[in-house]
Amino acid sequence: MADILSIGAGATQLYRQALSTVSNNIANLNTEGYSRQVSETSENVPSQQGTVFVGSGARLDNIQRAYDEFAESSLRDSGSKLSNQQPLIDYANRVVDIMGSEASGLSSAMDKFFAAASALSADPASINLRSSFLRDAEGMASRFRELSDQLSAVELETRESIETQVNQLNSLSEKLAFVNKELNKKLSLSSQPPMMLDQRDQLLREMSAVTKIHVTEAVSGQVTVRLASSAGSVITDAKMHYDLGTSFDDNDPGRVDLIVEPYGDSRVASTVTNGKLGGLMNFRTQTLAPAMDSFDFLAQTLVAEVNQIHSAGLDGRGEAGGDLFAIDLDFMVAAPAGNANAAIAIEVIDGEEFDNAPFEITWSSEQNSWLVENQSSGAVTVAEPGFASFSYAGLSITVGDQPVDGETYRIDARERPAGGMRLLVTDPLDVAAADTMRAMSDAANIGEARVSLEYSATPAFNGFDYGDSILSLGNNPSSAAGETVSGSYLTPAFVIPKGVDSAALILEVDSGSDLSFQVMTSDGVHVLGQSIDSSTQAILMSSDSGFRDDSSYSDSYLNATGSAAYLGLDLTYGFLARDVERNEWRVDDNGISSESTTTTLSATATSADVLLQSNDSSVTVDLISANALVLNDYSMAALELEAGAVSSAVLMATWINAATDSAGVTAKATNLITIEEDSVDFTQQVNINGVLIGDGTPLTSVRELANAINEQTDNTNVMANITYDGKLEITNARGYEGENITLSNPDSTSSDNALGQSNKIFVGQLQLEADQEIRFTFGDDGLPKDLAVLGLRTGIYVEGTVTEDLAVFVTGSDSGSVAAGFSTTDSDDVAASAVAPFAIDFSSGSEYTITDLATGTLVATRSYATGGDISYKGFTLVLDGDPVAGDQFVVDSNKDGIGDNGNMLNLVALQDKELMADGSTLGEAYINLVNGVGSKAALAMMSKEALQVVYDQAVAAKDQVSGVSLDQEAGELIRFQQAYQASAQIIQVASKLFDSILSIR
Repeated sequence: MADILSIGAGATQLYRQALSTVSNNIANLNTEGYSRQVSETSENVPSQQGTVFVGSGARLDNIQRAYDEFAESSLRDSGSKLSNQQPLIDYANRVVDIMGSEASGLSSAMDKFFAAASALSADPASINLRSSFLRDAEGMASRFRELSDQLSAVELETRESIETQVNQLNSLSEKLAFVNKELNKKLSLSSQPPMMLDQRDQLLREMSAVTKIHVTEAVSGQVTVRLASSAGSVITDAKMHYDLGTSFDDNDPGRVDLIVEPYGDSRVASTVTNGKLGGLMNFRTQTLAPAMDSFDFLAQTLVAEVNQIHSAGLDGRGEAGGDLFAIDLDFMVAAPAGNANAAIAIEVIDGEEFDNAPFEITWSSEQNSWLVENQSSGAVTVAEPGFASFSYAGLSITVGDQPVDGETYRIDARERPAGGMRLLVTDPLDVAAADTMRAMSDAANIGEARVSLEYSATPAFNGFDYGDSILSLGNNPSSAAGETVSGSYLTPAFVIPKGVDSAALILEVDSGSDLSFQVMTSDGVHVLGQSIDSSTQAILMSSDSGFRDDSSYSDSYLNATGSAAYLGLDLTYGFLARDVERNEWRVDDNGISSESTTTTLSATATSADVLLQSNDSSVTVDLISANALVLNDYSMAALELEAGAVSSAVLMATWINAATDSAGVTAKATNLITIEEDSVDFTQQVNINGVLIGDGTPLTSVRELANAINEQTDNTNVMANITYDGKLEITNARGYEGENITLSNPDSTSSDNALGQSNKIFVGQLQLEADQEIRFTFGDDGLPKDLAVLGLRTGIYVEGTVTEDLAVFVTGSDSGSVAAGFSTTDSDDVAASAVAPFAIDFSSGSEYTITDLATGTLVATRSYATGGDISYKGFTLVLDGDPVAGDQFVVDSNKDGIGDNGNMLNLVALQDKELMADGSTLGEAYINLVNGVGSKAALAMMSKEALQVVYDQAVAAKDQVSGVSLDQEAGELIRFQQAYQASAQIIQVASKLFDSILSIR
């Protein structure tokens, strides 16, 4: 009976706990994260009675959760993917609503702008229509700004949403870390409280809704959570959690970095995928940033194209038009390492070229240039030499103060291009509706060709394929700055770019060199250089596509000067030095400078060492042949060296002075040897002009050496002097200026002497002077080697602004050294030359010439094919009909064409022009932009619907295992109730049996 009683009592306890478990399941039917609990029982150990084992009932082992790890993991992943779509849908639809609206979108504003331009083209003299055009232009600019602001608002909102999601993830990580600590109190998963495990799983599900996570479970139930994958950044482990922070790039909305431990040992987190956070970041990267960039590019393209057309026209006053729109970018300049008070001005020159990325500029004294580092790409660019101003990425940057080496500034654009668009023109008469130039047929033409004119601010000529810009040589014409160049007839060595002012390209060669300069235009006009034969002409123009195939070679302006020069330029090929004007301030009795006077200094030049050459023959030889050099328009006689003589500066000065009356140039010979004090070797001796210096005993100081030299002046014709800084100078005695000085050593085995100089003949230099200029040019047979005889380098000198690219060949078989000097570029002169009048003259039906009417220069001779167009500068002449010999067409200013509508028609045509890279128009590009965002929203909606099915399946799979079902629990409740009643009945039977035993007498 005792056994029956204990079995019954144990059973009632067991089923009472089972009923409690079922009741708890029913009570937590709607508790979020609750997993159904199951009572686990097992048989008690039976007792052995003889050979028989008698059962002893059952016991409650544990109350476990109904849990499937795979179902739980699948639910987290599917929920994370589903959560990823909603931010993209919501925000993409916001962008579509903003940009696609009929009232607030850009399409209607652009249509109104071009419609106003079309109306103005019908009556360009109408002030009312001009005002309407400006009103709609301002409306379009305002719409760009408004849309840019709204896109920026979406960017700010998504930024705040990302920060909210990151904060939520940090909070969940902190809670999970606390749960991990509680789970750490028990050694095995089976001994953990189900409620604690439910709380853990619920936190993991909430974290997966923020972003995809990878979970690793320990034997105790503790979890380690990483971002995205097993290689991702840890945000929670068994001991602690790690906070995340955010880092946004103000200039690149698509760049968002998550930072682990932002206030401690910070490091960039691994990639985030899925979840609301992943969806927000994907929206910014894949949708918002491309949309904002495309919208900015659309604004930049529109402004550039409209301004190009408007600047090419004439306004209502007959003056050249300017930019219609501007894109103003507000820049922030910070000085992390430099003078924070330095004046730095930034102007946007080409908005399309600037990518809105921040950059740093650092001054390099060694390179004499600013080093520009793009902070987004890391690319480093070396700006053009000089600190005062330079160009970078479509920006013109001006620095007010001389920087020190390493001085650095960071520059950030605080405004997006579309947000900075504004209308520049406010006066209706400033609208440039007329063409700047017009094309007219000469009244005497006998052909039937009719002409029309088209203009593009971007000429068809794209520059020469070969040749470095002289700007790359640096602005330093000294011999020490020269770079080696080899002669070539195939490709240009250098290009003098248009806009350069006062250019000089200097060539240094040996006296035996055959190198020479040849300067040509793209139309084959030979401007400077030596005369060349027809085969050389063809070679020079054959290898570089910068030379037009239809142009003919011309040497009509070769080395011409004055009004006969090409385009009236002041050109020199040879050597040039000019007088200099100097302003001097007069100081009154009070020490105040109130007036200035201008003093003209004569032209002067000093040569390098002249050529040293001996004539060992028995006849006189020419160092420079007759008429090889021309000095100030005077052809020089031959420079002769008599038999047995040695050349000297004296010989050459005498030769130049013989032409002073005709050339106006005087020459003086000098010979100066400068010796550093530490170069003197007192252990050796020296002969000067064959005379031993000293008495043979060693000298001990520079002063003693100078005295010893001066003691022999009567015999050597050489004297010595010590400068203030201790240098020893040796030169000719009075009356012997410029003569050669021979240094040697009595010890024939030594290569140098007491002066530390090589044992050789030292030749002198020439000092030239003239009232106005010293200009050496070349005769028919002259070459740069002839100037090298005089110790002079050969240069190309262009005074004034170059208005077209010039190709510079260095022809010959030798090599030499080239340096350059120039002033800053002048865009105004280039712009003025672009609209200079010109004439097209047909010498036959198949050939024509182009003449610059301002200077009378014939700038091109070209072949003509019937039906072909004629392009020059930015103009294209379209001929309807065939021209004949004698026909002339003139392109000149349209100043009296105020009622002309040509330029406004060009602006109207811009609406249908395929300007974008994909061949779309401006309007189509905007529609494509909006449609692209809308397509992403629609695709995200389709993905969401598909992922919703997957998620619902995962929920059902999880609920099938862990969910509470009332039907199932009701069945369990009845089953356990009956079992409990049966167990109670066992106890009752045991009691009756016990009573029966007690009743026996």
